[in-house]
Amino acid sequence: MFVTYSGTWNYYAKMLPAIGSLLEHNDVEKIFLLIEDDVFPYKLPDCCEIVNIRNQKYFTETCPNINTPYTYMSMIRACYCDLLPVDRVIQLDVDTIVLDSLEDMWSKDLAGKWFAAVPEYKGKWNPWKKPYYFNTGVSVWNLNQMRKDGAQELFVRALNTFRLPFIEQDVFNYFGVPDKCAVLPIRYNEAFCTGESVRPAIIHYAGYADWWDNDQIPRHEILREYRRKYPPMSK
Repeated sequence: MFVTYSGTWNYYAKMLPAIGSLLEHNDVEKIFLLIEDDVFPYKLPDCCEIVNIRNQKYFTETCPNINTPYTYMSMIRACYCDLLPVDRVIQLDVDTIVLDSLEDMWSKDLAGKWFAAVPEYKGKWNPWKKPYYFNTGVSVWNLNQMRKDGAQELFVRALNTFRLPFIEQDVFNYFGVPDKCAVLPIRYNEAFCTGESVRPAIIHYAGYADWWDNDQIPRHEILREYRRKYPPMSK
């Protein structure tokens, strides 16, 4: 199983509970951390590998999405085909806590597909009127098929041309839905925008800008527990 997280320096400490929860429940061969430095400032499990994308070559200062709240750190996910030396990867946002095995999610049949994810049923953003709009903050990516289809070139060209509210998630939904996507059960991405499940495998605090500190948001007690178990520790 291969997994990736990405984030700017202010998210480094917040990656630790996410990574710790993942490894509690899953046998992971490699975790790729796409960050802005060559060295991570805190102790990490041996399975983690740093990918420094500070000097990325895909998006310039004239890119219409470069100065949004998401910056290039979000857009860089559209470039996994180049950046990650694997054929399949699970993409997890930093604001996630894993509570169960992801083996069924990892082994999802993606023949001919680019990705699998959970649809947003509460979200109102569906500009292309397609049958689904997916939250790709938790998703499985078939990089092998994407390379064959030239998906990255489509994504980068669109991101360099159009201003998009949800950046790489929008291009995935525009180019990939419905023919290149597969649907995952809600339990793999329980979030405000996707809905609740009886036995969540992943809690995703998407939709809450203050998710790290707000004790009033749903299931914050779970995040609080994993923050306690995996504090930032200097090397």
